[in-house]
Amino acid sequence: MKSLNELIRAYTSTVKQGDVPLAYRSILEFMGRLRSRFAKSEYEVSGFYPGYMDMSYVSVNTSHLKGNGLKIAVVYLHVTGHFEIWLSARNRVLTEQYATTFQALSGFHDNQNRDAIIERTLTSAPNFDEPEQLAELIEREVEQFIQDVEATLEGGR
Repeated sequence: MKSLNELIRAYTSTVKQGDVPLAYRSILEFMGRLRSRFAKSEYEVSGFYPGYMDMSYVSVNTSHLKGNGLKIAVVYLHVTGHFEIWLSARNRVLTEQYATTFQALSGFHDNQNRDAIIERTLTSAPNFDEPEQLAELIEREVEQFIQDVEATLEGGR
């Protein structure tokens, strides 16, 4: 295992090259614009979490989901370059309660991800060169996911 000094030297060298800081800033700017788009819609939108070069996300919600203790996160995973959507609950007790409700909903659950009940990939190959089309794709997928979640909630009552 490398020492902290070795890791920081490698980090400094990479940052000096310029590509990583520019790419990271561009991802964060896109996420900020995506948050603004969602804020102009009927959704409740919380702050933007930039992350630690692991993931960045924006929380999106509806009054129906919020009333059930649920929330949605639109997540960019830096290590894979994918956009995902996560269904999360207000706390771990609700997460466990809803786990069986949403098992049949199209998506997957990474057992290492304690923050989500289910996850769905929005796009595994985002085209940042076409930000408007990328944002539209993400918005459509988020809308479909929310419809699926709310329909599942209604069916479970």
